[in-house]
Amino acid sequence: MERTYESMMILRPELTDEVREKIFDKITKKIKDLGGKVVEAKVWAKERNFCYAIQSRGTGRKKYDRGLYWLLDFSLDIEHLGDLKETVRLEEDILRSVIFRRSKI
Repeated sequence: MERTYESMMILRPELTDEVREKIFDKITKKIKDLGGKVVEAKVWAKERNFCYAIQSRGTGRKKYDRGLYWLLDFSLDIEHLGDLKETVRLEEDILRSVIFRRSKI
């Protein structure tokens, strides 16, 4: 059963445009490979300040006080959502992420 979702991801602020695009392409390609479709993908805010510092995951743990917000609207089958979450979780350049199910209006 396919549902629509909205995701917000916060990326490390010092990434180059090329690295950011690779991450964006990797996530959108994963959605398409899982049989979903991307409705909209955009940078919501560049280097927005946080209320508190966020520690990065993986090697070289560092605290960040700002980040790049990426907003993604997509549709995907329920059975494949776990695979997408795992892909996002394993990406070290993503500081935080959340995926919401969009309700029908």
